[in-house]
Amino acid sequence: MDENAHNNTADQTVEILNDEQFEDMRDLLEEDFADLIQVYLTDSQQRIQSLRIAQQQNDNANGFEIAHALKGASANLGTTQLMRLSSQLQERCREQRIGEQAALIEDIAAALQCAEQTIKQRMEQ
Repeated sequence: MDENAHNNTADQTVEILNDEQFEDMRDLLEEDFADLIQVYLTDSQQRIQSLRIAQQQNDNANGFEIAHALKGASANLGTTQLMRLSSQLQERCREQRIGEQAALIEDIAAALQCAEQTIKQRMEQ
């Protein structure tokens, strides 16, 4: 069990951003990639605000749709931690439990901050 904990710590960067997926998108979009990154970050921040509102209003249907959109955008870019957390929130919404998910939404917000820092470092390379 300690070995798994060590592996999770060692793989933390990979969990935030899948290098292969990120580079594939960069190669595919070339000069448009920086614009995609900016749109992704802006849209994700807006989605997190909308998730907070959906949580406060106990709006599982809207929360599900927002979490689904965030998960898909994150999958395309390779931000795996955001994708995983968004998937968890989507499942909680399916279970009609968004009202209990304030902490998970804040985890998503923190994951976006980590992803943004990691992406900015990668863009400088």
